[in-house]
Amino acid sequence: MSATKNLAKYTRDRAINLSAMARATGIQYSVLYASLGDKNRNRPLSIDEAILICKFLEVNPMDFAEDTTAQ
Repeated sequence: MSATKNLAKYTRDRAINLSAMARATGIQYSVLYASLGDKNRNRPLSIDEAILICKFLEVNPMDFAEDTTAQ
């Protein structure tokens, strides 16, 4: 699963308000919704957007990194 999808799941599971996130991060609501809220769209977050979101959520961006280790 991609980092954007992992972050989207995190925000959905915790019912994070995307409007509040948009106001706090300066990222447009439509961008956040396209990346995190709408399951039918597949817009990946930019690294800058992801870092701003993680700062807002007070989480480590690496927590959402795609696991690429061989099994």
